[in-house]
Amino acid sequence: MDNASIGQILKKVHHNQAEIKRRRMTLYFISYVGGAIMAAMAWLNINSGDTLLVASLSLSALFIFINVTFSYFYQDSEIVYHIAGIVVLCMVTALFYTGGYNNTGLYFIYPLIFVQIIVVGFRPALLYVSVTMALGLVMLLNQSEIPAYYNNADVSRFLISILCFITIAFIGEYFWNQSRKEMLQDTLEKMRQANTDPLTKLPNRRFLEAVYFERAMQNPADYFPLSTVVVDLDHFKKVNDNYGHDIGDDVLVHCAQVMKGEVRTTDIVARTGGEEFLILFPKATLSQALKLAEKIREKLADTPFKKKDIELSITASFGVANALIDSNINAALKQADDNLYQAKNSGRNKVV
Repeated sequence: MDNASIGQILKKVHHNQAEIKRRRMTLYFISYVGGAIMAAMAWLNINSGDTLLVASLSLSALFIFINVTFSYFYQDSEIVYHIAGIVVLCMVTALFYTGGYNNTGLYFIYPLIFVQIIVVGFRPALLYVSVTMALGLVMLLNQSEIPAYYNNADVSRFLISILCFITIAFIGEYFWNQSRKEMLQDTLEKMRQANTDPLTKLPNRRFLEAVYFERAMQNPADYFPLSTVVVDLDHFKKVNDNYGHDIGDDVLVHCAQVMKGEVRTTDIVARTGGEEFLILFPKATLSQALKLAEKIREKLADTPFKKKDIELSITASFGVANALIDSNINAALKQADDNLYQAKNSGRNKVV
């Protein structure tokens, strides 16, 4: 897994914690308040004789409450927001067509259009609002075909004012979205720095514990069986003692690049401290992990570190274990550690 993929994971984590919650709470509030208002207006107009208006208000309120109930069971679904946008489209169309109570329907279109903009989302709202207003314009220009009647002065004032309103609403929404994106990027950069080893640019222990394992436990089917491989460079202290810490750092970067080059795109290579690394193979059996670990061990041994007149043969010891289910992660990590010590105590440069 490369840095771009790690960035995507961090983005999803942050997005799920902030933006989805904001949109969901906005949908809940507008649905309950708007649905209650429409139900109340349907009740107030029940004796007005305008059956079509009462029916449209009642059905809109019913669909709003059904949709918000549906959203509790499918909280990550985008469909509920599009259903809300379509309900608003139908409601506005009904107001244009019937004229509302005493032809006052035009006054109620402003808040409905605004709801469409903030609930559906900026880009989809461009389409929804365009279709909604296009249908309304057709009816306003062909009043002989609809029950409602609007005089020319009211129509012209309405069209000018609604155009100004929509323009201002979209401008405000656009700059709010841009501001949110900039804040998100800044937050993601700070998260990336906090979850990345500054030397090797690999994910660090914090990323594994706070992000990766959390996601694995939330979506076990995508990760398990999860094979864990603890890697420790052999005799690394001698490198620092004989060549200095700068060369030691270069060796760590070299080894990190070699290991990253040998894993799959879905795998994780992380630096967990000093000369120790952790490799995670999601959806991999123990036998598959052993083969992959052996392949990496051979590649490290066959790829010496070279810099100017220095050439060093680097080897590493590997401890491998497997977690079949999410509750076994800690046990697998401990077993991999134990296996690593066996590898080091039995001659190093091997996989146990």
